[in-house]
Amino acid sequence: MGEETPTYPLQYERFSFAYGQDAQTKAVENIDLKLPAGRVVLITGPSGAGKTTLCRAGNGLIPQEFKGKMQGRVIISEKYTARKYGVSALSKLVGVLQQDPDTQLFLPTIEDEIVFGPCNYGLPAEEIRQRSEYLLQLTRLTPHRKKNPHNLSGGQKQVCALAAILAFQPETLILDEPTSNIDPQGSEIVLELIAKQAREEGRTTLLIEHKLEEAVHMVDEMILLDQGKILYRGPVREVLEHVEYIDSVGLNAPQVTLLAARLRSAGWKVERLPLDSEEAVEVLGPLIDREKLQQQPELPPRHKSRQTEEVVIDIRGLKHTYKDGTIALHNIDLRIQRGEFVAILGQNGSGKTTLVKHLNGLLKPTEGLVTIVGQDTRKASVNTLARTVGLIFQNPDNQICKMKVYDEIAFGLKNIGVPKEQISGRVRQVAEELEIVHLLDKNPFTLSLGEKQRIAVAAVLAMQPDILILDEPTTGQDFKRAKEIMDMAVRLHEAGKTILVITHDMNLAAEYCERVVVLAGGRVLLDAPTREAFQNDAALRESSLRPPQVTLLGRALGYPGTWLTVNEAFTTLQGMQRGGEQSA
Repeated sequence: MGEETPTYPLQYERFSFAYGQDAQTKAVENIDLKLPAGRVVLITGPSGAGKTTLCRAGNGLIPQEFKGKMQGRVIISEKYTARKYGVSALSKLVGVLQQDPDTQLFLPTIEDEIVFGPCNYGLPAEEIRQRSEYLLQLTRLTPHRKKNPHNLSGGQKQVCALAAILAFQPETLILDEPTSNIDPQGSEIVLELIAKQAREEGRTTLLIEHKLEEAVHMVDEMILLDQGKILYRGPVREVLEHVEYIDSVGLNAPQVTLLAARLRSAGWKVERLPLDSEEAVEVLGPLIDREKLQQQPELPPRHKSRQTEEVVIDIRGLKHTYKDGTIALHNIDLRIQRGEFVAILGQNGSGKTTLVKHLNGLLKPTEGLVTIVGQDTRKASVNTLARTVGLIFQNPDNQICKMKVYDEIAFGLKNIGVPKEQISGRVRQVAEELEIVHLLDKNPFTLSLGEKQRIAVAAVLAMQPDILILDEPTTGQDFKRAKEIMDMAVRLHEAGKTILVITHDMNLAAEYCERVVVLAGGRVLLDAPTREAFQNDAALRESSLRPPQVTLLGRALGYPGTWLTVNEAFTTLQGMQRGGEQSA
């Protein structure tokens, strides 16, 4: 018998698209791509590379909803074209998870969201129940099944939207950064689920991701997209041979892959590039003088401490209960001093966002006391606190309210009484720092999630608050853009500002933050300097977090200190190769 002819449920044939009828700049250009059944294909690239455009074309949103100049074809299920068929008809074949889950959730409970699709397709009640129970358990949403999805954390909303799509078992699945708001262990669970279902059910899966560490083991093929064109395509290891280029264009490459590539460039005979810390021990271990490494002292602090004795955030016995009876915070005691740079970590639903909303008065304590630079938040208005505390939300759509980017950035300045003649200069200054000057005249609601996030950051930074709180500031950003936002936070910190970062990105917390506070179940589980915190495996495991790859690598190699970044690991390993020669 001959080999079975492969099927290609999603195909792009010489596909090009430019937004707007008069647009000259193409978002994607001359894309030829066939996605075979049962395969998981990872597409990555910097912000603006054209990844979201490919997603929109995959289920007919382009050209049906997003108008512009389109060339070529997108063929679905080998017979339908996105140009001819509507989004509603194609949605039975292609399930799409967008960057912002709020745009896909509209029913009163999580359970309703999951069963909605199968009910519409007339599936038997018992099959619908089984699918619902399986997906609730898999996404860790069973305890929340009767809750309104819009009352969930950002990460929980993301997995709820994914479960709703998986429930009707589409032939093709397009996922636009499905793990952007999910904790590390949750990301792994979701990606494993995606890969498992693709192979068992023959589902074609197009995965758009910036977070490569969790994804590289789950995919069959990797594509690097930049400036609307495919630069590299092939097996993961083959594409990651270009890891230093990948790092240079602002993508978050696996730490150990980048470390091994840098050692190879320095003359080490690294036979293959590892994908995770266990493989890195296997590849790099024989090249390293372990005895010499084990005698190395702990690295000195990376940043000069700017902490003063003044307590600017004083939280005592804080408890918060939502109207539906959910107790989000239990007896929180936390004091933050002026000039600290603190990461607030925890799994989805641990209470991180609820906690920080108490710091600018958006939420009031059910019990306990929150004092901001001497102001009792129960008595101070949000407007008053906004002069001291700048909060950048996880979802920029919850923050943006103007129809022009310039007006959005200027809005807060007007509210706090900045003189009219100073507003333009402050808007342009922050726009230049975040590289969004070219967006000042645009409607923010038409922009990508990453661009909206930078606009939200700009609007808060323009007000120059003493305390800056960034709630998942890197959502939708590639590593380069994320670094730009965090480098701006560093400059503000150096100027004496107090910075709090709520994040799932352990690499980001390790690189920038001096102190780590870990929440679990609405309680403070761990509060320690960053190096010390990342040595506490038990607390991190309980909160569904894990240290950076280089931290795990150093521990496995017997290094007595704690590496937090690739640069720290690379610097330490210089001169540590066996025999003292670069080519050991």
